[in-house]
Amino acid sequence: MPRPRRLFLALATVAAIGIAGAVIGLPEIIARRAAQVAQTCLDLADRETRCRFIGGPLEMQGQPVFMEGFNQAFLPTRDEIEFIDASGETWTAPRQTLTDGATIPPIFAPLIGDRQSREYLMAAALHDAYCGVGNDALPTWRTRAWQDVHRMFYEALLVNGTPPQKAKIMFAAVYLGGPRWDDPARDLSEVPQEALQKEMAWCLEWIEQTDPDVEAIAAWMTKREADLKAGKQVRPAVLGAPASE
Repeated sequence: MPRPRRLFLALATVAAIGIAGAVIGLPEIIARRAAQVAQTCLDLADRETRCRFIGGPLEMQGQPVFMEGFNQAFLPTRDEIEFIDASGETWTAPRQTLTDGATIPPIFAPLIGDRQSREYLMAAALHDAYCGVGNDALPTWRTRAWQDVHRMFYEALLVNGTPPQKAKIMFAAVYLGGPRWDDPARDLSEVPQEALQKEMAWCLEWIEQTDPDVEAIAAWMTKREADLKAGKQVRPAVLGAPASE
Protein backbone atom coordinates (compact mmCIF):
# COMPACT_ATOMS: atom_id res chain seq x y z
CA MET A 1 0.00 0.00 0.00
CA PRO A 2 1.47 3.43 -0.95
CA ARG A 3 2.59 5.62 1.96
CA PRO A 4 0.11 8.51 1.22
CA ARG A 5 -2.75 6.04 1.42
CA ARG A 6 -1.42 4.66 4.69
CA LEU A 7 -1.26 8.19 6.12
CA PHE A 8 -4.85 8.81 5.03
CA LEU A 9 -5.98 5.60 6.72
CA ALA A 10 -4.13 6.48 9.91
CA LEU A 11 -5.78 9.93 10.02
CA ALA A 12 -9.15 8.37 9.31
CA THR A 13 -8.65 6.00 12.24
CA VAL A 14 -7.88 8.92 14.57
CA ALA A 15 -10.98 10.78 13.37
CA ALA A 16 -13.16 7.73 13.85
CA ILE A 17 -11.91 7.31 17.41
CA GLY A 18 -12.63 10.94 18.23
CA ILE A 19 -16.16 10.80 16.82
CA ALA A 20 -17.24 7.43 18.11
CA GLY A 21 -15.50 7.51 21.50
CA ALA A 22 -13.66 4.22 21.04
CA VAL A 23 -13.36 1.83 23.96
CA ILE A 24 -9.85 0.74 22.92
CA GLY A 25 -7.15 3.32 23.56
CA LEU A 26 -5.54 5.25 20.71
CA PRO A 27 -1.99 3.87 21.33
CA GLU A 28 -3.31 0.30 21.09
CA ILE A 29 -5.18 1.07 17.87
CA ILE A 30 -2.04 2.57 16.33
CA ALA A 31 0.07 -0.37 17.49
CA ARG A 32 -2.36 -2.86 15.97
CA ARG A 33 -2.43 -0.94 12.69
CA ALA A 34 1.38 -0.76 12.56
CA ALA A 35 1.69 -4.48 13.23
CA GLN A 36 -0.79 -5.26 10.46
CA VAL A 37 1.04 -3.08 7.93
CA ALA A 38 4.41 -4.58 8.83
CA GLN A 39 3.31 -8.17 8.33
CA THR A 40 3.87 -9.92 5.03
CA CYS A 41 3.42 -13.51 3.97
CA LEU A 42 7.19 -13.83 4.34
CA ASP A 43 7.08 -13.56 8.13
CA LEU A 44 3.51 -14.45 9.04
CA ALA A 45 3.56 -17.66 11.06
CA ASP A 46 -0.18 -18.27 11.49
CA ARG A 47 -1.67 -18.98 8.07
CA GLU A 48 -4.98 -20.47 9.15
CA THR A 49 -6.87 -17.31 8.22
CA ARG A 50 -4.34 -15.31 6.16
CA CYS A 51 -1.71 -15.92 3.47
CA ARG A 52 -3.56 -18.84 1.95
CA PHE A 53 -5.35 -19.89 -1.21
CA ILE A 54 -8.95 -21.04 -1.35
CA GLY A 55 -9.61 -23.40 -4.24
CA GLY A 56 -7.11 -25.00 -6.52
CA PRO A 57 -5.07 -26.59 -7.76
CA LEU A 58 -5.29 -24.29 -10.74
CA GLU A 59 -6.72 -26.05 -13.79
CA MET A 60 -7.33 -24.79 -17.30
CA GLN A 61 -10.32 -25.47 -19.52
CA GLY A 62 -10.91 -24.38 -23.09
CA GLN A 63 -8.94 -23.45 -26.16
CA PRO A 64 -5.69 -21.50 -26.05
CA VAL A 65 -6.06 -17.81 -26.87
CA PHE A 66 -3.36 -15.99 -28.84
CA MET A 67 -3.19 -12.22 -28.66
CA GLU A 68 -1.48 -9.69 -30.88
CA GLY A 69 1.95 -8.76 -29.60
CA PHE A 70 2.39 -11.88 -27.45
CA ASN A 71 4.19 -15.06 -28.46
CA GLN A 72 2.81 -17.26 -25.70
CA ALA A 73 -0.69 -18.72 -25.46
CA PHE A 74 -3.20 -17.63 -22.82
CA LEU A 75 -5.44 -20.26 -21.24
CA PRO A 76 -8.76 -19.79 -19.40
CA THR A 77 -9.03 -21.08 -15.84
CA ARG A 78 -11.65 -23.73 -15.09
CA ASP A 79 -12.63 -22.75 -11.53
CA GLU A 80 -12.60 -19.70 -9.31
CA ILE A 81 -9.73 -19.35 -6.87
CA GLU A 82 -9.25 -16.93 -4.00
CA PHE A 83 -6.29 -15.65 -2.04
CA ILE A 84 -6.28 -14.06 1.42
CA ASP A 85 -3.27 -11.79 1.82
CA ALA A 86 -1.29 -10.88 4.94
CA SER A 87 -3.68 -8.07 5.90
CA GLY A 88 -6.75 -10.30 5.55
CA GLU A 89 -7.94 -8.90 2.19
CA THR A 90 -9.53 -11.43 -0.17
CA TRP A 91 -8.60 -11.50 -3.87
CA THR A 92 -10.45 -13.48 -6.52
CA ALA A 93 -9.62 -14.95 -9.92
CA PRO A 94 -13.01 -15.81 -11.47
CA ARG A 95 -13.63 -18.72 -13.81
CA GLN A 96 -12.36 -18.07 -17.33
CA THR A 97 -9.54 -15.80 -16.19
CA LEU A 98 -7.00 -15.76 -19.01
CA THR A 99 -3.44 -16.31 -17.87
CA ASP A 100 -0.11 -17.05 -19.52
CA GLY A 101 1.45 -18.39 -16.36
CA ALA A 102 3.80 -15.66 -15.18
CA THR A 103 2.14 -12.24 -15.71
CA ILE A 104 5.58 -10.63 -16.10
CA PRO A 105 5.89 -7.87 -18.75
CA PRO A 106 7.36 -9.47 -21.90
CA ILE A 107 10.48 -7.28 -21.80
CA PHE A 108 11.40 -8.84 -18.44
CA ALA A 109 10.37 -12.42 -19.25
CA PRO A 110 13.97 -13.76 -19.46
CA LEU A 111 14.34 -13.04 -15.74
CA ILE A 112 11.91 -15.73 -14.62
CA GLY A 113 12.59 -18.81 -16.73
CA ASP A 114 9.74 -21.29 -17.21
CA ARG A 115 6.49 -19.29 -17.45
CA GLN A 116 4.46 -22.36 -16.52
CA SER A 117 6.32 -23.18 -13.30
CA ARG A 118 3.99 -24.39 -10.52
CA GLU A 119 5.44 -21.77 -8.18
CA TYR A 120 3.96 -18.97 -10.31
CA LEU A 121 0.63 -20.24 -11.62
CA MET A 122 -1.84 -19.43 -8.84
CA ALA A 123 -0.28 -16.02 -8.20
CA ALA A 124 -0.21 -15.24 -11.92
CA ALA A 125 -3.88 -16.11 -12.42
CA LEU A 126 -4.87 -13.84 -9.53
CA HIS A 127 -2.76 -10.97 -10.82
CA ASP A 128 -4.09 -11.45 -14.35
CA ALA A 129 -7.68 -11.34 -13.07
CA TYR A 130 -7.11 -7.73 -12.01
CA CYS A 131 -4.92 -6.40 -14.81
CA GLY A 132 -3.93 -9.13 -17.29
CA VAL A 133 -4.44 -8.78 -21.01
CA GLY A 134 -7.78 -10.13 -22.25
CA ASN A 135 -9.49 -9.97 -18.85
CA ASP A 136 -11.17 -6.57 -19.13
CA ALA A 137 -14.65 -8.17 -19.05
CA LEU A 138 -14.08 -9.78 -15.63
CA PRO A 139 -15.79 -8.24 -12.58
CA THR A 140 -12.39 -7.97 -10.89
CA TRP A 141 -10.74 -5.96 -13.68
CA ARG A 142 -8.90 -2.95 -12.25
CA THR A 143 -11.16 -2.78 -9.19
CA ARG A 144 -8.18 -2.29 -6.86
CA ALA A 145 -5.29 0.18 -6.97
CA TRP A 146 -2.43 -0.93 -9.21
CA GLN A 147 0.06 -0.78 -6.33
CA ASP A 148 -2.12 -3.11 -4.24
CA VAL A 149 -2.56 -5.57 -7.10
CA HIS A 150 1.20 -5.82 -7.68
CA ARG A 151 1.80 -6.18 -3.92
CA MET A 152 -0.79 -8.98 -3.77
CA PHE A 153 1.11 -10.74 -6.56
CA TYR A 154 4.24 -10.74 -4.41
CA GLU A 155 2.39 -12.14 -1.41
CA ALA A 156 0.72 -14.84 -3.51
CA LEU A 157 4.07 -15.82 -5.05
CA LEU A 158 5.50 -16.43 -1.57
CA VAL A 159 2.54 -18.61 -0.56
CA ASN A 160 2.73 -20.38 -3.93
CA GLY A 161 6.27 -21.51 -3.08
CA THR A 162 8.39 -19.00 -4.98
CA PRO A 163 11.74 -18.37 -3.22
CA PRO A 164 11.63 -14.96 -1.46
CA GLN A 165 14.36 -13.29 -3.51
CA LYS A 166 12.83 -14.43 -6.79
CA ALA A 167 9.42 -13.19 -5.61
CA LYS A 168 11.01 -9.79 -4.97
CA ILE A 169 12.50 -9.73 -8.46
CA MET A 170 9.12 -10.60 -9.99
CA PHE A 171 7.43 -7.93 -7.90
CA ALA A 172 9.99 -5.38 -9.10
CA ALA A 173 9.31 -6.42 -12.70
CA VAL A 174 5.54 -5.94 -12.51
CA TYR A 175 5.89 -2.75 -10.47
CA LEU A 176 8.21 -1.21 -13.06
CA GLY A 177 6.79 -2.63 -16.29
CA GLY A 178 3.23 -3.58 -15.40
CA PRO A 179 0.09 -1.49 -15.93
CA ARG A 180 -0.57 1.60 -13.80
CA TRP A 181 -4.23 2.38 -14.35
CA ASP A 182 -5.99 5.56 -13.22
CA ASP A 183 -2.62 7.13 -12.39
CA PRO A 184 -1.44 9.25 -15.34
CA ALA A 185 1.15 11.10 -13.24
CA ARG A 186 3.03 7.83 -12.72
CA ASP A 187 2.44 6.27 -16.13
CA LEU A 188 5.64 4.83 -17.64
CA SER A 189 4.18 3.55 -20.90
CA GLU A 190 6.11 6.15 -22.93
CA VAL A 191 9.48 5.26 -21.41
CA PRO A 192 11.62 3.38 -23.99
CA GLN A 193 11.93 -0.36 -23.39
CA GLU A 194 15.71 -0.09 -23.34
CA ALA A 195 15.52 2.33 -20.40
CA LEU A 196 13.12 0.07 -18.50
CA GLN A 197 15.37 -2.94 -19.10
CA LYS A 198 18.41 -1.02 -17.83
CA GLU A 199 16.51 0.12 -14.74
CA MET A 200 15.36 -3.42 -14.05
CA ALA A 201 18.92 -4.73 -14.41
CA TRP A 202 20.12 -2.18 -11.84
CA CYS A 203 17.28 -3.04 -9.48
CA LEU A 204 18.08 -6.75 -9.86
CA GLU A 205 21.71 -6.04 -8.98
CA TRP A 206 20.59 -4.10 -5.90
CA ILE A 207 18.19 -6.86 -4.79
CA GLU A 208 20.94 -9.47 -5.11
CA GLN A 209 23.37 -7.30 -3.12
CA THR A 210 21.14 -6.15 -0.28
CA ASP A 211 18.00 -8.35 -0.21
CA PRO A 212 15.70 -5.37 0.54
CA ASP A 213 12.12 -5.80 1.71
CA VAL A 214 9.24 -5.26 -0.69
CA GLU A 215 8.51 -1.76 0.64
CA ALA A 216 12.08 -0.71 -0.12
CA ILE A 217 11.73 -2.03 -3.68
CA ALA A 218 8.59 0.03 -4.23
CA ALA A 219 10.36 3.08 -2.80
CA TRP A 220 13.32 2.49 -5.16
CA MET A 221 10.98 2.48 -8.16
CA THR A 222 9.10 5.56 -7.00
CA LYS A 223 12.32 7.52 -6.47
CA ARG A 224 13.61 6.61 -9.93
CA GLU A 225 10.44 7.38 -11.91
CA ALA A 226 10.99 11.10 -12.52
CA ASP A 227 14.40 10.57 -14.13
CA LEU A 228 13.06 7.68 -16.20
CA LYS A 229 10.28 9.85 -17.59
CA ALA A 230 12.67 12.75 -18.20
CA GLY A 231 15.20 10.57 -20.01
CA LYS A 232 17.88 11.32 -17.40
CA GLN A 233 18.65 7.78 -16.35
CA VAL A 234 21.85 7.40 -14.32
CA ARG A 235 23.25 4.34 -12.60
CA PRO A 236 22.31 4.56 -8.88
CA ALA A 237 25.25 5.61 -6.71
CA VAL A 238 24.41 2.92 -4.15
CA LEU A 239 25.53 0.29 -6.67
CA GLY A 240 28.98 1.79 -7.12
CA ALA A 241 30.82 1.74 -10.42
CA PRO A 242 30.23 -1.13 -12.87
CA ALA A 243 32.74 -4.00 -12.63
CA SER A 244 34.16 -3.12 -16.05
CA GLU A 245 35.24 0.36 -14.92
